[in-house]
Amino acid sequence: MTLVVAVGFVSCGPKDPVIHATEMAGGEAATSQAASQPWVTDTSSVDAVKTTDGLSVVTLENGLTVIVKENHTAPVVDVRCTVHTGSMYEGRWLGAGLSHLVEHLTAEGAEHQMPGGGGPKPVKVDRIAKIGGESNAFTTIDNTFYYITASAGKSAECIDLVSDWMTNADISKEDFEREHGVVQRELEMGMDNADRQFFYANAAAVFRDHPAGVPTIGYKAPLAALTYEDVKKYRAQTYVPQNMIFVVVGDVKTDDVLARVKKNFAKTPAGLVPSHTLPETPAITGVRRVLVPHKEVKEAVESISFPSITLFDRDLYALDLLSSILSDGQASRLNVELARKAKIVTSVNTSSWTPSWGRGVFEVEFRAEPARADAAEAAVFDQLRQVIAKGVTPEEVQRAKRQKLAELVYDQQTVSGQATTLTTDYMSTGNIRFSQDYTRRIQDVTPQQVQEMARKYFHFGDMVITRMVPADTMTTTSATTQAAAGAKAVLFTLPNGLRVVLQATKGAERGLVSMVLVNEGGVLLEDEKTNGLGMLMATLSTKGTDKYTADQIAAFFDQAGGSIAGNCGYNSFYWQATVLDDSFDKALDIFAGVVQHPAYPVGELEIVRPQMLAAIARVDTKWDSQMMKYFRKEFFTNSPYRMQAMGEADVIKAATIQQLVAYHRDNVRAGSAVLAVYGQFDPVKARAAIEKLFVDLPKGKVQIKSAPARTVPAGGELHVLPTKNEVASVVVAMPSIVITDIKDRMPLDVLDTIISGYDMPGGWLHNELRGKKLVYVVHAMDMPGVEPGAFFAYAAGQPDNQQEIADIIVKNLKKASGYTPTQAEIDEAVNTILTAQLLEKQSVSGLALEAALNELNGLGYDFQNKLEGLYRAVKPADVLRVGKEFLPGPYVVMVTTPQPKAIKMPTGQATTKPTTAPGEEEE
Repeated sequence: MTLVVAVGFVSCGPKDPVIHATEMAGGEAATSQAASQPWVTDTSSVDAVKTTDGLSVVTLENGLTVIVKENHTAPVVDVRCTVHTGSMYEGRWLGAGLSHLVEHLTAEGAEHQMPGGGGPKPVKVDRIAKIGGESNAFTTIDNTFYYITASAGKSAECIDLVSDWMTNADISKEDFEREHGVVQRELEMGMDNADRQFFYANAAAVFRDHPAGVPTIGYKAPLAALTYEDVKKYRAQTYVPQNMIFVVVGDVKTDDVLARVKKNFAKTPAGLVPSHTLPETPAITGVRRVLVPHKEVKEAVESISFPSITLFDRDLYALDLLSSILSDGQASRLNVELARKAKIVTSVNTSSWTPSWGRGVFEVEFRAEPARADAAEAAVFDQLRQVIAKGVTPEEVQRAKRQKLAELVYDQQTVSGQATTLTTDYMSTGNIRFSQDYTRRIQDVTPQQVQEMARKYFHFGDMVITRMVPADTMTTTSATTQAAAGAKAVLFTLPNGLRVVLQATKGAERGLVSMVLVNEGGVLLEDEKTNGLGMLMATLSTKGTDKYTADQIAAFFDQAGGSIAGNCGYNSFYWQATVLDDSFDKALDIFAGVVQHPAYPVGELEIVRPQMLAAIARVDTKWDSQMMKYFRKEFFTNSPYRMQAMGEADVIKAATIQQLVAYHRDNVRAGSAVLAVYGQFDPVKARAAIEKLFVDLPKGKVQIKSAPARTVPAGGELHVLPTKNEVASVVVAMPSIVITDIKDRMPLDVLDTIISGYDMPGGWLHNELRGKKLVYVVHAMDMPGVEPGAFFAYAAGQPDNQQEIADIIVKNLKKASGYTPTQAEIDEAVNTILTAQLLEKQSVSGLALEAALNELNGLGYDFQNKLEGLYRAVKPADVLRVGKEFLPGPYVVMVTTPQPKAIKMPTGQATTKPTTAPGEEEE
């Protein structure tokens, strides 16, 4: 199921605000009404505004729909407005990416009078920074989304900000010229992204000349031809109140929200509703094959598309369950048969895409070695035919139903998730509780109905097959939100030294539990001969224990609506499992076995090994992962951080079961580990179970050899990696701190936020480089570790601009090294940091992992609760001190570029001879 807004809006005339009392049931009963009028105002009930569960849907006099959901479990708010316009609806500008360009300009272009200002000229201010929120916007083929999430105390400011974007955006010619250049560079950068190009090629093959087949970003020539007047005309036509939905979810009062939104939109009259008429989606008749070469892709990627249904078809529920049975979870049909048993694919997924505006498609996508792509395709068809002939089991259907239930529970953990669900449900169907009704109705599907879907829609004579292959193989390849913040955590230590943190919460009727065990080590334990054994050990440990087979583990977690995974980082390796609360007891039993008694079956190694090798091979196919790999290699020369957490291909190829058993035996130690369990569970019973289940974890601690801090010669260093990319990346780095250095860590974060924003882009670097249209992306960050880390800034842009980009980054870092901010600047930065961290830690899985890592690193499991006080204590002198100590240079500069001879040491640094990657020659 994919919720996409339905065709046609209702133009509302003047009236009092009313609640939408009639909600559609979804499915076939709603077909005729919803397909043409996705939200129809029922004026029969004008008294009530708030429903019993704190949810309200109101239409203002000008036709703006406002949805408010009170959620008082966490002091957070999400404010968003969605405009029903996207690349499909651009009319005479179709193919120019105009919706996307307007999105860039709308959030940037609002001008606002400063409070108390007496002058007639509006003053642009960075209101997001003042709010301390996280804000973004994005465009799809049929909608444009704007949102900000922040602490609940900033609700009024957030509502005002989003309202101004919609009603008061004064886009200047200068704004247009800047962002017009940015999106053109973004389009060019996307040419290097194989996944994006595959998506575009497949959409074009499936939808042909239908507007749904046009990329949201547009095509190069039409985009370049857009004018300032085009932007103003298109925005005026589409950004009218009846074409928008305004949603507020969080710790708010409905009456206050409605009053503020109504005031903000009072001077915005209803307008003509833009046309959303679309042609019929073209039929798929016969077998249409498209073969796409790409220079960066290493595997064959294929999508097999069958024509299917709209969102309102009665077959929706059974067809979605068929997709889940085929590919959701490790125990799914295609994963077991093709990835695990036959080992013919490295990944396989299915999706049932059912838009509201027309016929959708059922897709099967897989990745495989180019030479095995034909065999993999045949194997997919064989599995689909088996479902047609033999059907599915009741167990598979029940597991898929549980997964659908879990999806809804997971989606509702955060206010942003709730806001997203409310927006898509209502825009697509007119039913504010469509997802709840969908989850309920899907429970009635039978195995016989699922088999009927396979018979009805898998027509092997009518399908589209899109395959992307490496360019050099072209000639040989054929065609409940949890209230965790208010709960009290408990810390205790087992006799073997394992520290345990329990934080039980009470929430909704159905909740989640997440358990995580972190262990010191990770890449810090490895060298070039062993790099990757930690990742392989952690990953393979989930594929069987002394009590459970890999298939049993996969089946349980799929049935439990959860997941389990092992992973390796740069400072530790860890295991994490999350399930619905009624599956916690068995999940904890399996989890304890995975950590302490992994079986490491030989057959499972030969399933995981090619998947890891494929992931390693993909690193160099994307400029950003390639950039980070090169940065680590050249900066952390004497530290284990120089290596990749996923490992080296040669190590993975040669790894044996004996090595993995020894690695686990030597490095998993109770004294170096922390177990954290967060969520909805009985803490007394959980403690008793943990004391029994984790007694076999060996005592003692892992021995980690300290790494020296990076030293940089007086003239700095320049390292250049020649590439064939269309984008150049620049990294400027300098040695930094360890993670426990709190005295420097907090002021460094504040200075970083001033320089480039925190998580979200902003600050000096963003304003200058984006303002000059030089980069697609730019950011800076402090990356402390258990061993000394790095402070670095990175950017990506056109190769012709690489020198200017590097010079500007160095100039701003030198400026920062002697900068004394005002207390107001610090306060703004701290608001931004705290909001970002608050929003990141809403889910039980995020809370559990954060607590475990903080305890492991010596900061204390409750360190998160101390952060606000530590950040608020930062003073201007502290920021100046860390700037002088860490940022003045000399710098290590790393550049990945198709023009290696066109880059030299940035201004202010002595010139050194550029280095190239082994085996590479400069072009």
